[in-house]
Amino acid sequence: MILTDQNMCLKEAIEQELPSTKHAFCIWLIAARFPSWFSADLGERYNDWNNEFNRLYNMDNTMAFDLGWNDMVNYYGLYGNRHIASLSASRNLWALPYLRGHFSAGLNASPAVSTPINVFIQRFLSAQTRLANFIEQVSVVIKYKDQVGEQETMQQNLQDISLKTTSPIEGHAAAVLTPHAFCKLQDELVMAAHYTSFHLEESIFLVRHHTEAAGGCSITWNQRKEHISCSCQLFESSGILCRHALCMLSTMNYFQIPDLYLPVRWRRIQPPHHKCLNGAPLPKDVASERVGALQSMVTALVSEAAKSNERMDLATHEVSVLLSRIKQPVSMHGSDENARRLH
Repeated sequence: MILTDQNMCLKEAIEQELPSTKHAFCIWLIAARFPSWFSADLGERYNDWNNEFNRLYNMDNTMAFDLGWNDMVNYYGLYGNRHIASLSASRNLWALPYLRGHFSAGLNASPAVSTPINVFIQRFLSAQTRLANFIEQVSVVIKYKDQVGEQETMQQNLQDISLKTTSPIEGHAAAVLTPHAFCKLQDELVMAAHYTSFHLEESIFLVRHHTEAAGGCSITWNQRKEHISCSCQLFESSGILCRHALCMLSTMNYFQIPDLYLPVRWRRIQPPHHKCLNGAPLPKDVASERVGALQSMVTALVSEAAKSNERMDLATHEVSVLLSRIKQPVSMHGSDENARRLH
């Protein structure tokens, strides 16, 4: 996906040059213009209208969005507003219900996301910056931040973990996911407790809020392949499992998130290249088993360390030391010796 401003020349260029890329208009830039577009016409009703727009923007499906949009236009008397007409005509390029299923890492989820991203980008971007130079500059800064702040970040992340449920899935997610991804999934997991799942037939489940007597989200579940598909398409859009899928997994007595739903983008530790110290490839099932065992130990470590400040300090120190040792380059002689030990 590529996010741009509302620019028809860009739209035509992307369609021609990047035909396999999903193009969307950036909701941050659109929302930033709302005061100048609507505050004069709406007056004291502007805030109410803005809240209604946000509610519509987060609708689950296009049909509900379209019906709600028409009601909103009628209620606020915006039929003659040219900005409303333009937004309506291009809704498939900015409205979240129309973009569900297209991965965007959550960047089009809320205008609030734009502030830290814009501040970061403005350090390197000006009207004179060439695109290639801009990308190189961002890459250098990201690598520098990773190298210099990694230990401090690890210590802070370990201390900031706060579990909100008794679900084993939450402990697993805390050990595996980055703080950003864990926070998002934790929100979904907390909400999952308010939902109930119904097994309709074979691999089909219906999940809905406990206060609702009808409706809900449909989930297709292939247990053999551990493949989940929810009609809300949150995972396809953001890479975070939705509350509906998490509710169903809890019903099925899952204690961990299936590996397929832990994208590399959101992992604290990137999955290893499946190789032994001597360079020979490890079988995929062996590598997955070892990674799973390590994740279980990390989960137990976090759980025990959170019981007191003394334990947290000890765990943080020991993990920092271990991490620095693991990162030390291994000589060829040492590699051969370790390889012989493994055999």
